[in-house]
Amino acid sequence: MDRAKKLYESVKVSDGEQQCAVEGLRLVSEAVQDAAELVTAGQLLIRAGDLPGARCKFDAALEIDSGSAAAAAGIARVTNLESQPLPTAVSNGDRFYNDWALPLGRLVVLGAIGFLILYALAGLCSRWLVKVDAVVWPTWIRRTAGILGTVLLGAAAIMAPLFAMFSPFTPTWGECRLGQLVIAVVGFGAAGLAVWAAGKAAWPRWRALLVALGVATVAGILTVQLADGLSFDVRLMFVHITLTALGVLLTAAAWGQNLRLQVEVQKADGGVSAASSDYLLARMKGLGTETPQSLHKATSTPGATPLSQIPVDELSVLPAGKIVGTLTRLFFALRPDLTWRARVTLVDDNRVAASLSRNGQHAAGAVFSRPDLRLPEDSDQERATAQMLTGAAAFILVQLSAVHEELRDGLYGASQWRSVALQVIARSKSLLAEDDRVTAQMRLLATAVNEDPGNELARFEYLWADHEHQAYDTTDYEAFARAIDRHYRQSHVSKVGDGEEGWMPLKLRILYSSATQWLNAYSDGKGTAAERKAMLSSARKSATELDRLCDADKVSWKGTELRRLQSLMHPHARVVVACLDALQNIKTGTTTGQHPHDGPPATPRLAYDHACLHMFLARRPAQGDTARRQQWGYAIEDLRRAVVTEGDKKSAQGDPCFAELRSDPRFQELVRLPVPPRAHTPSLWERIANRVVSPAAHTEA
Repeated sequence: MDRAKKLYESVKVSDGEQQCAVEGLRLVSEAVQDAAELVTAGQLLIRAGDLPGARCKFDAALEIDSGSAAAAAGIARVTNLESQPLPTAVSNGDRFYNDWALPLGRLVVLGAIGFLILYALAGLCSRWLVKVDAVVWPTWIRRTAGILGTVLLGAAAIMAPLFAMFSPFTPTWGECRLGQLVIAVVGFGAAGLAVWAAGKAAWPRWRALLVALGVATVAGILTVQLADGLSFDVRLMFVHITLTALGVLLTAAAWGQNLRLQVEVQKADGGVSAASSDYLLARMKGLGTETPQSLHKATSTPGATPLSQIPVDELSVLPAGKIVGTLTRLFFALRPDLTWRARVTLVDDNRVAASLSRNGQHAAGAVFSRPDLRLPEDSDQERATAQMLTGAAAFILVQLSAVHEELRDGLYGASQWRSVALQVIARSKSLLAEDDRVTAQMRLLATAVNEDPGNELARFEYLWADHEHQAYDTTDYEAFARAIDRHYRQSHVSKVGDGEEGWMPLKLRILYSSATQWLNAYSDGKGTAAERKAMLSSARKSATELDRLCDADKVSWKGTELRRLQSLMHPHARVVVACLDALQNIKTGTTTGQHPHDGPPATPRLAYDHACLHMFLARRPAQGDTARRQQWGYAIEDLRRAVVTEGDKKSAQGDPCFAELRSDPRFQELVRLPVPPRAHTPSLWERIANRVVSPAAHTEA
């Protein structure tokens, strides 16, 4: 056939036999193809163990094309196998390696290389498919598109070498029709899903994706349909190319909406600060969790109020070092799943520049200083830097919440990053100097509320901080409890359902604070009987709702941190309900008023609540003097575990729940109250002497 091909190719146009030469070349090509198919069939028969059948196939191929090297090699292999009538382990191993391990290894390697190339191409496409301000799709739509796109990329990477190496089937018009149907379903279905996910108002933000999906789908269908002069192999190749393009588009659009964030903090000289980067990374995860957890006037719950809802696995930091950092940037630039990158530059001691990019495009930037945030002067440079990095973390978080709606609940209505930064700095233990903490805290919280009136957390923090810094003898507990309830009713927190988990930490704090402050107002002893009854009614309303939200049998949360907070808060909620039962003389059968208490060992905060419960149990009308003093003793035992620091002892001194204990020497010694001098009782002889010396006294006596 090779000689025939050369003879036909040697025919010139001037000879007048060009058409005959073209027909001859066609016949030669068909003969070579037939011989190749026979060789393939013979190789399959060798794998099946049918050596005579394989020899027949190779002989038939040589009859068609006597110069077929593959057919000659097949006959030689059959002869070699026939010379070994009994297979050996070595021969079987060689056959397995040559027939299976080597081809499959090449297939896997080629498929992996192809998948990585397509995955990197999707990463480059995401920057123009996903706009920087485009709101992300719902989670299930985004995951569906991402999984479908990844499956198409994987299929494209595997099918290309698989079809070339093994030719698993011969394409026909049926396979091409099926390919057209798959293209139409995937392309038009993905476009419709994108329009529905974006919404009527936001679909123009996805114009590039919709146009690309439409063009690829229509072009693929028409090419397969109208290419009459092309073979079925070529038509199936166009189906393969179209599905690959759709896979790239879907992968780029889906993974380009991820929440994954990489942070980097640079010094003024351009070097990466590893310590500052780690601090910013921790702030991005735990923003708002460093709040006072003291017992002071029961304004704080045992749980924190986190602002950031970003999962830990979505955060990463750029490694330090120029070479490693450069290679990492190049690697991450081709990843479509790493969407956000934040760079914070410490310009000097008082100024910071922050920039945020999405899929390689600039999304937002800010330059701010300590005077801009109205932060107090601080001689501690490390603390000042931490304040500025906290501001950068707040800026990044608020910008992310503009497109990732699941982060908005954790911000409790805040839309201005300066307000979030000031609120976090004001309530963090480590970000304000001790000598001016009270004044700076109140000023920063007031500024946070003024900057963003919609920041519900800042409003309540300002309310709690103002109450916290008041002296006990001037505190109006009833007015404070009414203020909490009024702010609660007017805020969005009171309207959130059980499914809005982001708001729940703040809601639990508010309900706990409301219930305990109404109890404090009742214990203060002010007001008429009707007013005091209303106080208990208000406390009962908050405590009942708090107990319901903290009961895992009634409300089941999805978030791990919220479930932990629920289990931590439930004992406190039960104690508050038991306090109300004791004051209203309701017998519920609970054993929380016993001593020692049931359950695991009480924490200092829970022991403090138990002490309050014993004081309320001592006030029940049916209690005798002996039982009342026994409850006082139980309260003092609980307080020994609860009051540890000087601040705790000061809180217990002024707590209205312990008003009856202030004259008890044990309580005075525990909280270091000044012990009044004991009155001198004269003896019998002193009284007789006084009567002798003083006739007036004798007469009076």
